[in-house]
Amino acid sequence: MKRLILLFFGLVLSWSGFAQKYNTLAYEPGKKLTWQDFKGRPKPTDIHKGAEITVSIFLNVRETSFWSGRVTYDAYAVAFKDESWVRPAYRDDYSLKHEQLHFDIAHLYAETLEIKLNSLDSKTSKDQAEVEKILKNHLAEMRTFQDRYDRETHGGNNYAKQKKWANKIEKAIRILHAPA
Repeated sequence: MKRLILLFFGLVLSWSGFAQKYNTLAYEPGKKLTWQDFKGRPKPTDIHKGAEITVSIFLNVRETSFWSGRVTYDAYAVAFKDESWVRPAYRDDYSLKHEQLHFDIAHLYAETLEIKLNSLDSKTSKDQAEVEKILKNHLAEMRTFQDRYDRETHGGNNYAKQKKWANKIEKAIRILHAPA
């Protein structure tokens, strides 16, 4: 029932100003969502949903090499607080954990996007059109993965599948954050 909407595609060069303007929450490893992070209201078409988090990925130019012109990026998973909501009957730990996994998935995709972009050659790394194309493709892949998560867990209502997904995502995050 609960479904993720990806609201925003974009390459954001001024991360902090944009984040403040749109009341976003940047993903922080180890920090969990709370229901206070869900400030939006459901749309009339969301009648069959109990909660929804709206997430995306923002990019920030970390550095441009003086010598080669090569651009390196930081990628961030963000949640839009004003677009994320919960109905009172669903304001429980189990539903919050389901929504947290959507945010965790966005974080995994942000991290893999950062690795991909920072592996580009010097010429491609500074080609804004190419970087935006890679970002859009990555966001589409993330949306497909998020939809699969909701479909297989029936919006979190299939407890056994929800547990499998939680283990899968937790393992992926551990691998991602393991020392090199």
